[in-house]
Amino acid sequence: MSAPPSPTLSDSELLDSLEEAGFDFASDRDRRIEALQREIKQVKNLKESDNGRVVTFVEEKLLIERMSKERYVLLHFFHNDFSRCKIMDQKLSELAPQYPHTLFLRASVSDIPFLVSKMAVQVLPCVMCFVDGKAVDRLIGFEELGDSDQFTSKVLEFRLKQSGVLPTDLSLASNLSSNLVPIKTDDDDVSDDEERRRGGRDRDRGARKGKVGIRNGLYNEGSDDDY
Repeated sequence: MSAPPSPTLSDSELLDSLEEAGFDFASDRDRRIEALQREIKQVKNLKESDNGRVVTFVEEKLLIERMSKERYVLLHFFHNDFSRCKIMDQKLSELAPQYPHTLFLRASVSDIPFLVSKMAVQVLPCVMCFVDGKAVDRLIGFEELGDSDQFTSKVLEFRLKQSGVLPTDLSLASNLSSNLVPIKTDDDDVSDDEERRRGGRDRDRGARKGKVGIRNGLYNEGSDDDY
């Protein structure tokens, strides 16, 4: 067995010693390249990860593409001039770090006209909930949060959890999301039975500022909300 190389050996002598010991340079190079590629990928993923904060998008196409990559998504439709939108932003920012599996997004209604039309958004603030790419719920204004600007993030959290978009136990959330019914958008077909049911709900809720339930997304003119 050859003696270990001396610390004073030159580079060429050290390489000769390694070759004599049967050191596989090709395998070591491939291993190092793979390790470097993994590190680069991890850094890239870390930079691209928006989870844990509320991310603003100004380009509609990029927003839709980003939404398609996540299972749980909250999208806040906002307007910079509306004070209640700013309050909603603050509360969502408090919740985002607690739910890393949910992507929290915000976009100005002026930047995403297609989605505003597609989702029939007519009252702000409006928070849409998406699970597996389907819109399953929406929160319009503050009516369900005590109809007050002083609601807490805990109240908002409790309300949003009902849609299954804030999972803490992913296995439980998976079971819950499978039972969610997608909400209607502006171009969805509506059966006669559904129309009759909606008509009944509208009459029953006529005293509630002209609004109806959160899941059908309808809105009657004359609301005194911000938008």
